[in-house]
Amino acid sequence: MRNIAKINEKDRKALFQNTAAKMGLTNAIIEKDFWVCFMLDYLFHRSEWKDNIAFKGGTSLSKSYGLIERFSEDIDLILDWRVIGFTLNEPWEDRSNTKQDIFNKEANRRTEEFLKETFMPSVIADLQAELDISVNCYIEESDPQTVVFAYNRSFEDASILPVIRLEIGALAAWTPAELKPITPYAAIQYPKLFTEPTTNILTVLPKRTFWEKVTILHREAYRPENKTFPARYSRHYYDLYCMMNSSVKDDAFADIELLDKVVQFKKKFYRCPWAKYEEAKVGTMNLMPPERNLQVLKEDYEHMQNMIFGDKPDFEVILKGIEQLEKEINEI
Repeated sequence: MRNIAKINEKDRKALFQNTAAKMGLTNAIIEKDFWVCFMLDYLFHRSEWKDNIAFKGGTSLSKSYGLIERFSEDIDLILDWRVIGFTLNEPWEDRSNTKQDIFNKEANRRTEEFLKETFMPSVIADLQAELDISVNCYIEESDPQTVVFAYNRSFEDASILPVIRLEIGALAAWTPAELKPITPYAAIQYPKLFTEPTTNILTVLPKRTFWEKVTILHREAYRPENKTFPARYSRHYYDLYCMMNSSVKDDAFADIELLDKVVQFKKKFYRCPWAKYEEAKVGTMNLMPPERNLQVLKEDYEHMQNMIFGDKPDFEVILKGIEQLEKEINEI
């Protein structure tokens, strides 16, 4: 990938345009996908923290496993909490709710300090030396645990963010995980142009992501009326619908203990007073959004249609699938 990152803009632009024409995607999406893969390759093979991170979330479902046909713009990373000064088991120690909240805030503070003062300056220095250009990298103002990489763009597309967001948190679970290859769309179409078309990335297994998404939908089923749905949240319903129609569902159902681990993790590190996580289990799982939010979710899903390639199921079809999945989980 590094050879493509360093070639002249005219040739790289032509590569992305030809790839986009073959795949029926926009030039900007092909371009951003390349830089997402390039950044993953750098982080997991050449950065100082290559052995202290793991890849998770929606982008991993698309790039590592091909489970969803959705262009995912952000890179979700787990940071080993030992990097910010905790021992291996320290975060798991029993605490009162008050003391756990204090611990969580301290963990977040340490993460934010590390990203701003250590991680980001190192990334900038590495990439400037590697690409021989000025690199624009900064902490997102609204989220101090997100490092933003503003890659040099050749194409404009108002429907996607013109930057790559590295969402990095220490309060996340590493297991189960495995090495998985990822390949930019451009390298899939034109592999001979790349000296390194594929890179292996330590990735959280999709069965954990399955249960993570299930518990997100369970929480959203109880979202209070005065709390609006975040933008692009319909992606969680789409992602889970895709996973339930794959072998991942059977893998997840065969590891129901993992569901409990996910729930316990959220209750400890991401407490939400209205989520009813105690009911996120076989027999009482609730995945369906309240009626008042259906139109908002449907419109949100329609707005992200250009991010989905391949099959684009109607949102009503997705909800019917989710309703069936809820029934299946409760009958395990």
